[in-house]
Amino acid sequence: AHTIAVARSAVTGVQRVVWTVDAGKLRGHERQTVSPCFDLELGGPSATARLVLFPKPHADGKGSASFKKSRGWGSVHLKCEASGGSVSFLVSVGDGTEGCKRKPRGPVAHDFAQHSTCGLPREAEQWDFTRVVNKAAQTFAVCLDILPRASP
Repeated sequence: AHTIAVARSAVTGVQRVVWTVDAGKLRGHERQTVSPCFDLELGGPSATARLVLFPKPHADGKGSASFKKSRGWGSVHLKCEASGGSVSFLVSVGDGTEGCKRKPRGPVAHDFAQHSTCGLPREAEQWDFTRVVNKAAQTFAVCLDILPRASP
């Protein structure tokens, strides 16, 4: 089952979003997997956001990508329905037992006025999700750490 948990560190101010994903999605023909909605704080009113997993495209570019064809490789993107607002974030993945154990990638700074979706830079965006599947639960976790906004 897809679940999403959002927490904020009182010490660092980092907003952490942990999305638990059904590992069965990695064997399917879907072209994307979308998280439940969560609130993203952009300095003003919070905005509705989602995490989206996309399968790694084929090297030859032929045919539509799916998680089955990509053997569980893919990228994580942040999609926000706000018309503006900027954010800086890190992405990591893990088996969900103790947060996300893989070294976080980023930070990425993005302004949603430019584009509603943002991911890691192309050279750092691909993850092998199959390597972090919790075998017992048949799930894996995607972690998004939203860094606190700098004070003006």
